[in-house]
Amino acid sequence: MDRRKFLKSSLYSIALAGIPTFSYSTTNPDVVVIGAGASGLAATARLMQEGKSVICIEAMNRIGGRCYTDNSIFGVPYDLGGHWLHNYPNNQFVKYAKANKKEFKLYSDNASSHVYDGTRKSDEGKKALKQLLKKLKKIEDQISMDVPIIDFIPDEIQNNSWFDTVQKRFKTRDLNVYTPYDHMVNYESGWSSKNGLLKEGYGTLLAHYRKGVPVKLNTIASEIKWDGKGIKVVTNKGTISANKCIVTVSVGVLKAGKIKFTPKLPSRKYAAFENITMNAYLRIALQLDERFYKKYGFKKDSYFYRKVKNEKSISPRTFSGYMKVGGTNVSWFHVKGQFARDLDKEGNQATLDFILNGLKSNFGSDFGGKYVLKSHITDWIHNPFTLGAYSGAMPGKASHRNILKKSVGDRIYFAGEATSGQFQTVHGADTRGERVAEDVAFNQNNWSV
Repeated sequence: MDRRKFLKSSLYSIALAGIPTFSYSTTNPDVVVIGAGASGLAATARLMQEGKSVICIEAMNRIGGRCYTDNSIFGVPYDLGGHWLHNYPNNQFVKYAKANKKEFKLYSDNASSHVYDGTRKSDEGKKALKQLLKKLKKIEDQISMDVPIIDFIPDEIQNNSWFDTVQKRFKTRDLNVYTPYDHMVNYESGWSSKNGLLKEGYGTLLAHYRKGVPVKLNTIASEIKWDGKGIKVVTNKGTISANKCIVTVSVGVLKAGKIKFTPKLPSRKYAAFENITMNAYLRIALQLDERFYKKYGFKKDSYFYRKVKNEKSISPRTFSGYMKVGGTNVSWFHVKGQFARDLDKEGNQATLDFILNGLKSNFGSDFGGKYVLKSHITDWIHNPFTLGAYSGAMPGKASHRNILKKSVGDRIYFAGEATSGQFQTVHGADTRGERVAEDVAFNQNNWSV
């Protein structure tokens, strides 16, 4: 067994063993890791295991990045970002949760769906959605080119009265920018559709999994200088000199130029930043009176879909729901794609009103005053340290993921979910962080210039 395979096989045992702190350094480390999301924490942990001196810096006042559980908003675990443990059989976090049963209550995602056509629950609609999804999946499986899937969806399907309703259930990205090639090649390799859930929240699990990793919070990187020997990372708290750095920030942050590179990176890198985009995703959470759930039969982790007028829109004005999350009285409602960006420009109140007005049309005009106890909106679009929820390649640009993850000059390395073979996932980001750290620790040469 080669060293990389051995390290991969021992990943789980290492997490359980804890992380030694002797290799953590705050001055002149071997490596600087920028970002303390899943990928940055994983990279830091691996480097420390290999005896490298390392410092991990994080711009926010907490770890976890887009995987964070807040217990203060509603008084129950509320995942601001990552929630589902995807690819259940092969997910390292699932294995960890199973080994720590006293702390975590893991269960499978097998909830029922509730489909509403106006004010009535519609079995016909539920059947229609299922049939449309089956047809769309068949089309997806037949496309091997890096082209928008909308170009291959026949009028028969687009004219179906449930088409706009089903679009965001089929894929979170708008269908004019979603390509099956990017999804299948970079995302679904060795994939299982089964998902896991945690009552305590995915963010809580991530923090526990990497609890031994030290991080300097509220430390914002603004420039990486690599014109001399090694690198210098300029932050709001001073400049850190090191031999190498691992950049794990979102591609949205890189695209916006929030981190300056001196000298500039190769032009292909900036093209990759431009063409691997961040998806817009708004999560509107409502804490609802238990009377609502009892009256309408929503049980733990139920899905909610509501029919909207079919206008064959590229980005339908619609939302879906995830009711009674984890058995609590909190439900989530999701708005995605370009419509999410458009709605977001109108502000939080407009976003909340859109959800409430929709729910009033399904459950009565007194819905808000009668059932809503508290609300919260998670907006990754405007978070300056994410500038979006998760990545997706533009049509024809899936190959740019390989450019994105290449290192530069054997000094600047890139990790994060956008560079992962299973992008959009916490476990994919974690695995990628581990792998890049191994490249750094063992001087694996994958540089692009």
